[in-house]
Amino acid sequence: MPLSSPGSVHHEIAHLEGDSGPVRVLSRGLAILRIFCPRNDWLSNHEIATAAQLPRPTVSRLLASLAQAGYLEYSRDRGQYRLGPAVLTLGYAALSSIDVFELARPLMQEFARREQLLVVLTTRDAMSMVCHEVCHGANMLTLRVGVGSRLSLCDSAVGRALIGALPTTQRDALLLEIRHHEPDRWSELAPTFADAVDQMQRKQFYTSVGTLEQGVNGMGTMVDVPGVSNTYVLGVAAPAFRLEPEFMQSELGPRLYALKRAIEARLATSRSPEETDAAP
Repeated sequence: MPLSSPGSVHHEIAHLEGDSGPVRVLSRGLAILRIFCPRNDWLSNHEIATAAQLPRPTVSRLLASLAQAGYLEYSRDRGQYRLGPAVLTLGYAALSSIDVFELARPLMQEFARREQLLVVLTTRDAMSMVCHEVCHGANMLTLRVGVGSRLSLCDSAVGRALIGALPTTQRDALLLEIRHHEPDRWSELAPTFADAVDQMQRKQFYTSVGTLEQGVNGMGTMVDVPGVSNTYVLGVAAPAFRLEPEFMQSELGPRLYALKRAIEARLATSRSPEETDAAP
């Protein structure tokens, strides 16, 4: 599950360059916000323009608008920007219907402790999988993943699990987007996506060797949230010497699937009577 690079934001912007006027401005502004992450506290105009590969005057105008709207804060002393409180408002609004991460956290933490693993709950954002909840077992702190970390959609176990689980129409659309984003790697990536589809259809979980970093193995499976399909992906990772492929397939996979079902059961019981009555 490799971390994705902030520089990859350029590809997201380039993919939208066919749009015009306000749509292009909005797309560029949102892409700039994605550059910020826990490891990028304060960023300068130059750093942001370099990551987005946009002209500095264009970035300056966008940064001024984002700061005025409260999505960024500007420090005159530093001459740099960081995320502002309005971004939190957007995040809380997105999670207001059900606190998926709050409900999943205790089960994830117990699983991480018991199995001595890194456990993450992620969602897709463009070509990345964003870690919203991260639980470490003992001795797993050496794996450099925390809340807000971005993992590669194409190379991570959680990203490939998502690709493998999507309905055919959605998956085909996403694969076209990936092919546009990674033309030089497409011949290498396409077989891994086909394998992900096969694994998810047969087992409901995906197993990958060496996807986080050298010497690390990982797994991923979907978590079905009431009313929100194909969004949340649960993943685990640990050093390869602790996660041999045979053990992952025969023992850890079924345990990960049981954790997924336990989280889903907790989410289902948290629904209000009105939501339950309205469900098909």
